[in-house]
Amino acid sequence: MMDGLILAFVFALGWVPFYIYRAEAVEKALPYYSSSERRWVALSPAVLAAHVALASVLVSIADPPRWRAVLGAALFASGVAFWFWGRAQIGPLRVTRLPDQPPPRLRHDGAFGLVRNPLYLGYLAAAAAPVIVAARPILLATFAACFVTLAVRAAQEERRLHDQLGPPYAEYCRTVKRLIPFVW
Repeated sequence: MMDGLILAFVFALGWVPFYIYRAEAVEKALPYYSSSERRWVALSPAVLAAHVALASVLVSIADPPRWRAVLGAALFASGVAFWFWGRAQIGPLRVTRLPDQPPPRLRHDGAFGLVRNPLYLGYLAAAAAPVIVAARPILLATFAACFVTLAVRAAQEERRLHDQLGPPYAEYCRTVKRLIPFVW
């Protein structure tokens, strides 16, 4: 039970840097999005927050075998590290962009060489960790909802990047997978 409490605390607080060092200031960015994008921009953090809240409760009462606790902690740490790797490649952590501002340059190295949306992959890895630890079907369902919302956001952002960067981005999309390395 103690492993569950510690992991619940880590899993809950571990999301704080994702929101502190976001790549965009949501309030400033919302006017630049279409109505459909605005819905998904609002929905994705709500779905992630619901998943994390439920996961924290279920992990705190879980009594996982040591191997699941270690695997979950390692996956969470890997997700956070991958997110920071991708975020650092976008630019300084305290600098945000608006959606209509194209990236300073098209990155296809580092985290962006593995997937086109490394921040979302980091989110997914971190969100998957409590599923492994608590091993509850409801967490698998909320994780699936996280996956869907992030996949939609990734597709929306990529449409914008296609418009901003043109053929070089299209070529990049042909060589690097969207969200799951070497798969999709």
